[in-house]
Amino acid sequence: MTESPVGSEYARTRDIVVAGVLLLALTAVLLIVLVQVWPPAPAVSPDGRAEIPARTTTVELPGWSPTLSRETSLFVVVMAAGALGAVVHVLRSFYWYVGNRALRRSWLLMYLLLPLVGALLALIVYLVLRGGLTSPAGGASDINPYGITAIAALVGLFSRETSEKLRAVFATLLAQAPPGRDQAIAPRIDAVEPVSGPVGTAVAVHGTGLASATAVRFGAAESRITVATDTLVRTAVPPGATTGPPVVTTPAGPATSPDRFTVE
Repeated sequence: MTESPVGSEYARTRDIVVAGVLLLALTAVLLIVLVQVWPPAPAVSPDGRAEIPARTTTVELPGWSPTLSRETSLFVVVMAAGALGAVVHVLRSFYWYVGNRALRRSWLLMYLLLPLVGALLALIVYLVLRGGLTSPAGGASDINPYGITAIAALVGLFSRETSEKLRAVFATLLAQAPPGRDQAIAPRIDAVEPVSGPVGTAVAVHGTGLASATAVRFGAAESRITVATDTLVRTAVPPGATTGPPVVTTPAGPATSPDRFTVE
């Protein structure tokens, strides 16, 4: 299977500007939501010995001032924090690829969807914690908004790692699903032919799970794939390649060659 040409071209200036404006606007909206929906500080009881958490939160918006229960405000805060954490990840990736002039158009939709993924994943983790599956359950008044917001933001920032951790934890509780036809197989490289050559040399990478390979890295230089099957990837040594083991990039993760390729 060869690399799909859809979205493979580099992002244009207009694409970068629009994506940048949308990301900055989304960041501002999420910060405003966090500030507006944040549960108010608890009131002190008349005897001064205990703190009484506020039951409701009034959100001040232009033309609309809804009153949210503490439970609802915690849900909104968690989702906003998860989305904000994902936005941090997106912004870091966005400026790096733009700065290196390597941003492709196929990444733009992922950048816009990742905050939604972060928000939903943070909500799932919050429900797991509140449900008492990993810790004792408690009411909304027992929740520390700072702690749960920090967890939600980290979940959004490290959404991939969180998904893998949840998968590992609940794999012991749930039956393992049989592998489907579209399930990604962990790639593995068995050999590289040849093991040396100058820039432009045709290289064949042998292994398994390589059908979805998107690129081959020779050091920091990335080469384009001309042929990709489950057991074979063909490419050429790109300009700027350095000596070292080639790395094949796939959606299921990278695979490093056991052979060292020497750039002559």
